[in-house]
Amino acid sequence: MDPMNRQALERLTSLLAERIGASGESAEDRSRIELLRRQVSHAVTGMDAYLSAVEAGSSTVVGLREQALDLWQGLERIASAWPEPGTGAAASAAEVRVPAQAGP
Repeated sequence: MDPMNRQALERLTSLLAERIGASGESAEDRSRIELLRRQVSHAVTGMDAYLSAVEAGSSTVVGLREQALDLWQGLERIASAWPEPGTGAAASAAEVRVPAQAGP
């Protein structure tokens, strides 16, 4: 089974929303968190478009798979880099590395 499916995307999106949480205290933290949220939103939108093409049986899926995989891996990197809430391991937004957005 392909790990890139709608149910897995919903779980990953929920996890990211939980981990990213509220904006930070400082203006720099808020700015970085907003950038991260935009990157996540763009990646989720791209994944949603890819999954819609898969569900519709579109012939464009083959050409989109590599880009979708890049988006998926970017979301997973963000999720793994962001500390789990309530673990006492909370890092500031400045300490979290935001992966570069893959180009078209």
